[in-house]
Amino acid sequence: MPQLDAGTFPSQIFWILAGFLLVYLFISRKVAPEIEQTLRVRADHLNDLSKRAQRLRSEAEKLESGSRIALENARLSFSANESKLVSVFQEQSKREKTALETTFARKSQKELQILAESSSVAFDDVCRNIDGILESALGKISGVRKGKS
Repeated sequence: MPQLDAGTFPSQIFWILAGFLLVYLFISRKVAPEIEQTLRVRADHLNDLSKRAQRLRSEAEKLESGSRIALENARLSFSANESKLVSVFQEQSKREKTALETTFARKSQKELQILAESSSVAFDDVCRNIDGILESALGKISGVRKGKS
């Protein structure tokens, strides 16, 4: 086999070294810079994404804290408005109760006055009727006494 002939070893070693040198030069001059460039672009892109994610996270935290503050303010405002409404309703019910009591008292006084007047008229009628009955009874009694005497 010619490749095992010791006389051809120096040329085989030369061509192996020449081939490795060409492959090394090709990889170091062409392939490795492209890989380095790709890795650098990728690292820059990842750094940009990381910075963007941190910026978005901080904005989200600010928005979240702002929304919590707004929610708490809304709760406080709601409870304040609720207590105002309750006090307004209580005042309104007190006024309505007072108005009803006043109206009832006026009606009661009017009814008492009408009752007093009607009872006074009825008492006067009864007294007149009693006077008339007594006069006629006395007249009959005196007429009976005159007739007997």
